[in-house]
Amino acid sequence: MTPSCRLEPAYIAGGRGKLFSLHCAPAARNDRAECVIVAPSFAEEMNRCRYMQTMLAQQLAGHGIALLSVDPFGTGDSQGEFVEADWQQWIRDIITAADYAGQLGYRSVTLLGIRLGALLAAAAAPEVKNLQRLVFWQPVSNGKIALNQFLRIKIAAAIGRDEDGGTTAQFEEELNRGNSIQVAGYDVSPALFRGIQAAHFDQYLSPITAPISWFTVLASEERSTPRADLKTIEQWRSEGKQIEHLTSIGPAFWQAHERTLAPNLVNETISHLTGAPQHE
Repeated sequence: MTPSCRLEPAYIAGGRGKLFSLHCAPAARNDRAECVIVAPSFAEEMNRCRYMQTMLAQQLAGHGIALLSVDPFGTGDSQGEFVEADWQQWIRDIITAADYAGQLGYRSVTLLGIRLGALLAAAAAPEVKNLQRLVFWQPVSNGKIALNQFLRIKIAAAIGRDEDGGTTAQFEEELNRGNSIQVAGYDVSPALFRGIQAAHFDQYLSPITAPISWFTVLASEERSTPRADLKTIEQWRSEGKQIEHLTSIGPAFWQAHERTLAPNLVNETISHLTGAPQHE
């Protein structure tokens, strides 16, 4: 971190146990006293995105804006095991993080939903006090699709060992019998699986009144935003929601196993939030 950003780790009370929080506080707050709260991505993507959060926090601090990340129950350094986690608790944990930001003295809140975290942010938004806006980084709009992609990791790993990888239908059957399944070292409980599977932007759309900034990361200028995402954006606009769609050229940092950064996305997010010109 740069000297302008002060790190303040703390454990805060969650609904099922203590949650680890990291408050990246600016040396001097501006009049808005704004705090960006991270709604993190899922499983290993959560860890891969931390470098981007750090880069964003550094630049936000220079504009007097804080960043607060809270590990949902059963993840990171918070209490609980991953197998004990469930979707509804994670939504409440984001609301708890927003309440904690208020206790720290911030008068406005921005929710930053990264990948699957965009669904968490959208679900929590109606209960977040002083919500100024939502920002989505490469959002996942359909939890069922995200789970299918996650389960393919288990299938691919088994095939790599010359074993029967099974099918997503078989995994769902196992979960429906009340058993957890392990994917890439993560024990996914039936409650968590069903919660994510049912999560969809359509489910959370109606109560949202705050403006939304949707960032799509593209590998090159020749690439375009997926049609499904454009359809969702247009649907939201047709229902009167304030949603701005922006694109950024950069790597898929949430997929890379090694440390990968997308500085353009950070710079463009800062410019969008503050109105400040982008750094070259």
